[in-house]
Amino acid sequence: MDDGDLSFTASTTDHIGPLIYPAKSEHTHTFIFLHGRGDTAPNFAPQFIQSKHSSGRHLQDLLPGVKFIFPTAKRRRMAASNRCTISQWFDIVSLKDSAKREEVQIEGLRESSTMIHQIIMREMASIPCGNIILGGLSQGCATALYALLTFHDTTLEDGAVRPAIGAMVGMSGWLPFRKQIDEIMSGADGSDQGEDPFDRGEGLDSVTTTSREMQAVDFLRENVDLPALTASQTTAALRTPVFLGHGTADLTVDVALGEGAASTLESLGMDVRWVPYKDFHHWYKEPDEIDDVVAFLQDKVDLKVSWTA
Repeated sequence: MDDGDLSFTASTTDHIGPLIYPAKSEHTHTFIFLHGRGDTAPNFAPQFIQSKHSSGRHLQDLLPGVKFIFPTAKRRRMAASNRCTISQWFDIVSLKDSAKREEVQIEGLRESSTMIHQIIMREMASIPCGNIILGGLSQGCATALYALLTFHDTTLEDGAVRPAIGAMVGMSGWLPFRKQIDEIMSGADGSDQGEDPFDRGEGLDSVTTTSREMQAVDFLRENVDLPALTASQTTAALRTPVFLGHGTADLTVDVALGEGAASTLESLGMDVRWVPYKDFHHWYKEPDEIDDVVAFLQDKVDLKVSWTA
């Protein structure tokens, strides 16, 4: 691979900056993809862009107009394992019970979401927001989902219709703080007491949004020290279509966590494509899942595919 195929950008933190693969043809879309816990972009990215489609072509060759950006997670101390450090987007006590001691996840989610939001905003300077794809594997999927739901374009005036991120691709992951979102959506948290049950919360364009949906978004934002959205502001997060794939034999992140994420996102009114892969383990399945992702992106962001060299 020659130097023209990739570049490292400067980082303002204590870890390596994003690994960038420029588009092979005219740049039309950007795919920001987050690796899993314990991994790094330099290790993961070359494998991912060379993932095989059933056509026999590699992912990067299939999508010549796509610029790939692979951030690397900061090394963080683990609440478990004697406080040793590991590359992770946020700390987590247990992958078997992702809701256990969730408070340790907040600092990492705040820092990682901020970094991802900054990357998105930089890309929006050159391509439409609807041509940006966000994705991740395992903990990278969890982080990307959180960043998606908390993203808000602050450059536009209040009341302006904000464009949605084009698509979200999640593999073998979960949704942080899903229990709290489910409680908000069911009213079990008591947050809707005294509210007009027929009131429709303002804030989204082209999607029917209840006050509970906005409460869920605001909970996630306030959880990482982002301000709640006012009635005159809009959020486009819930208009982003989501693909979630997961192996049914995943022993690292149980498939039930992925299916639960899909269910919760659907309860928020999101367009979710949930695809379980029978008897598959903790990774993305080639070529099946790559085929499904490419088809999903063709459908949702009008991505042009190059079937021949």
